[in-house]
Amino acid sequence: MVHEKGRWDKMKSFNTIIRVCCHHVALRYWDFDHELTEELKEILTEQGEERARECITKDCCSGELNALFVDEDGNDHEIRGWWEIEQ
Repeated sequence: MVHEKGRWDKMKSFNTIIRVCCHHVALRYWDFDHELTEELKEILTEQGEERARECITKDCCSGELNALFVDEDGNDHEIRGWWEIEQ
């Protein structure tokens, strides 16, 4: 099957490592088509940190991320991802 260029070729991802509860935690978001502004990076990092902290205190070491934000036109969006404690 030949891959044709289209919407999926324009999709973006965002990866970062943060410190949560004495752990290095990887946050990975993927397959979104919104401009990756500094503001969006901050939203993804803050919501990822909050979710990871909540889960780590319940003895989890990885889990799903669902970051919610409102774009400049007032539309609600969700960006999905995954977090995990780095080994």
